[in-house]
Amino acid sequence: MEAINQLWRSRCSENFRRQLRYWNLIGKNSGLMFFVYAMILAGAFYYKKWLDSLPAHFPGGLLLTLLFTLLVVPSPIRTFLQRADCVFLLPAESELNSYFVKSCLYSFAMQSLLLSVFLIISAPLYFQQSGNSETAYLIAALAIFAAKGWNIYCHWREQRIDETKPLIILRTFLSFLLLFAVLNGMRWVAYLSCAAVMLVISFLLFEKQAARGLLSWERLIAMETRQEMKFLRFANLFTDVPKLRRHVRPRIWLTRFVPARGFDRNEVYRQLFLKTFIRADDYFGIYCRLNIIGCLTVYFVSMGIWTLFLIASLVYLTGLQLLPLWRYSFPQALEGMYPVKKVYKKKAFTRLMAGLLAAESVLLSISGLLADCSLLNLLLYLISGLGVSFVFVFGYVRHLFEKEGTQRS
Repeated sequence: MEAINQLWRSRCSENFRRQLRYWNLIGKNSGLMFFVYAMILAGAFYYKKWLDSLPAHFPGGLLLTLLFTLLVVPSPIRTFLQRADCVFLLPAESELNSYFVKSCLYSFAMQSLLLSVFLIISAPLYFQQSGNSETAYLIAALAIFAAKGWNIYCHWREQRIDETKPLIILRTFLSFLLLFAVLNGMRWVAYLSCAAVMLVISFLLFEKQAARGLLSWERLIAMETRQEMKFLRFANLFTDVPKLRRHVRPRIWLTRFVPARGFDRNEVYRQLFLKTFIRADDYFGIYCRLNIIGCLTVYFVSMGIWTLFLIASLVYLTGLQLLPLWRYSFPQALEGMYPVKKVYKKKAFTRLMAGLLAAESVLLSISGLLADCSLLNLLLYLISGLGVSFVFVFGYVRHLFEKEGTQRS
């Protein structure tokens, strides 16, 4: 038993040291901290202005319910399992109860930190829209943490159940009802009834089905890998992560629109980077999501001339997200097929980045035009977005090239 506890502590400590090392590199080697500070200051100012402009009938309680439901229901569990554990730890599964209990408690603690941040941010909206006291919000916060703990417990029991989609839908529905009751000031009978139903469901449905199943080690390891890769991909935006696993998706419906058009020196890396952007990892998905979120933010949070700063920040953030494309390791059969100089690779990358950021600048500017219907502001939005694109590509990216060349020489 002591060996099992020591195994969990050593793996947790190793994970903590690795993340701390990457956070240290992120803080030193990028403009992330400045960007975060600037966004916090600007967000706090305009959050207050947005609250003051809300009508009395604004459904703040429903909005908070949806937000916290999205935060509470997804409950991944960090087990720190490794691929080899399927062989070496599987025979000791009956002795791993304390190991997995520690994993669930650790996951609850880490996810509760994120919930605490959103509870602090959401407090002004709650008090303004509901008019309730601090005690009511404290009760709501306790209910949110309880719902998170219940979802982690249920998610752990799901690791022994084959068909989990109906159970996830049920968890989502019950969590929504409980949070809606406590965040909208309903009578205590309502949320106590929801809590009672959740407890009954836990024992009659999750516990009984899990008792008849076997622990899915493959699913546990896949879940742990996703959690680890999520942080490593984030760290890879700012520094090299040598052990990052790559994923390639076919996306035939999209790649057919960008076929190979030439094989001269100017085309080799342009086609490699374009195909990599579309198919490798999640670069294309990140780019699309940032554009959609950015357009909606610019449209609904119209801040007049200060929208320039918002558009510039969104374009800069997208550039940081796409920057790891430069360090993507192409297969030797592709990259080393032709004797192409490095200068063509740099040129292809800068052109792709410039085109993607310029397209985003145009989309965000059009969204700003739809919000305030001002051609002058449209021109200013374009100048802001395209200006940041130009500085990022031909300033920051060029500096990155020179820095890499200096280090290798």
